[in-house]
Amino acid sequence: MHLNIITIKSLNQAVIKKIIRLFLLCAIPLFSYGQEIIIPKKKLVDKKWIKGQTYRMNWSMLKDTTRIIIGIVNTKVMVLDNEVQVITEVKLNGQASSWIDSTIVNKSDLSPIYHSSYNAQRDMVIHFDQEIKGFYRDKITQKTTAINEKLQSNYFDSNFYPTLINWLPLKTDYKADINIYDYSPKTMGGIVKVHLLGVKEGRYLTTKSGERKVWIVELTDDIGGGTGAKSIYQIDQITRQLYKQEISIGSRKMEMILLEE
Repeated sequence: MHLNIITIKSLNQAVIKKIIRLFLLCAIPLFSYGQEIIIPKKKLVDKKWIKGQTYRMNWSMLKDTTRIIIGIVNTKVMVLDNEVQVITEVKLNGQASSWIDSTIVNKSDLSPIYHSSYNAQRDMVIHFDQEIKGFYRDKITQKTTAINEKLQSNYFDSNFYPTLINWLPLKTDYKADINIYDYSPKTMGGIVKVHLLGVKEGRYLTTKSGERKVWIVELTDDIGGGTGAKSIYQIDQITRQLYKQEISIGSRKMEMILLEE
């Protein structure tokens, strides 16, 4: 099917902002029936997957036969002595500034240490220890809210879980729930779940390496109280490189596709 390609500038700005918020949240609430609960722990993932890498993904929205270019998502993973740092930069077409999120986790068990997020709408910084401390500053209202809470359960940082998905011991029919901590001014923070609904084998045609065997991972999460979104990841079985992510909310669909360089 031929897709007409237009840029984000040609859409109504209010509609754009609403759609982007929905897809950045990427969430749906589901019930969990005795699923394995994944929490930070040693030997959760094979050490060979924890490696530095830099990659870019083209972000677009599909509407009928039209592909609307949203922007570029840059991801950089750095493995230090005892830590792993993940920096994500979202460059939206027609926007002057980027959205930048930085996450630091312990290398030994992938538990969270630090998360910062900066964009045109808000700034947020969170430090994870025995207590969770930081701040959330709404740039629209100029209101700053202190973050200070103590949670009993083990959890991952919400900004780290897309990276974690690529490293899990994936196999056919693998299902699990993942505990993550997410803060928003509406929910005031707390532990929510990522629901890994299933894994199956597939093939992905790359530009440089031809056809590759991939894990096709379907998941949802409870971030933001539920927007009805579902994500499908296509991950290389040998390298664990993410090739494609599809996101759907009802009839709305988005894609992030690896730019092979």
